[in-house]
Amino acid sequence: MNFDQLQADPILTLAETAAYLRVHRSTVTRLALAGQLKSYVIGNRRLFKLSEVQVFFDNRECVKGA
Repeated sequence: MNFDQLQADPILTLAETAAYLRVHRSTVTRLALAGQLKSYVIGNRRLFKLSEVQVFFDNRECVKGA
């Protein structure tokens, strides 16, 4: 795997993921701990792949009247 392949799917921090989804950091943590949003823990850091965050977002559906 070369550097160009790594750049194809950026890695986001918890704060970057929260900003991308426009939610609070604790919401992202709750979603990750519940297994609804895939994350990777390295040391004490929780990281997210941008492509997986986008899939999570695309699969969310707004229900009318909820």
